[in-house]
Amino acid sequence: TKYHHEETILRFMSNFDVTYEEALDIFQEMKLFLALMIISPGGHVYAVEAIYILDEMWHTFLMFTKDYSDFCHKFFGSMLHHEPMKKAEKEHTRKMLEDNKEEAEKILKPDVERLYSTIYDHYGNEKLIKWIRGFGDKFTMEHINNIRKPITV
Repeated sequence: TKYHHEETILRFMSNFDVTYEEALDIFQEMKLFLALMIISPGGHVYAVEAIYILDEMWHTFLMFTKDYSDFCHKFFGSMLHHEPMKKAEKEHTRKMLEDNKEEAEKILKPDVERLYSTIYDHYGNEKLIKWIRGFGDKFTMEHINNIRKPITV
């Protein structure tokens, strides 16, 4: 979509040490990520670490609640609510990965495969590679935490 929200991009840059071009690219890809949730079964997309940076941009866009709501209604016909994983679910997944990573990955594999095939089916191989390899290699959790700026007044 041609939708642009300059304040989200600038706020993202004030929160993370990224260039304007990087923030703009992440914003553009975040819009596709949101659209993917609308067309995914149950409106849920399993967010692997590789696309966590898109979720961070979404959090930034959500801060502009009226603009975000207007965007959702204009492009999706209704509000797309952010429903993060509950603490118990997060703990369960973390514990599974700690206790037996191989077994946990087997359990999570269908969700990951569904995500990858949904990206591929709707946006193609180039987008799948960009999100999983491009963002995944560059914006690891460790890197995201390293580029996160301290909160200032």
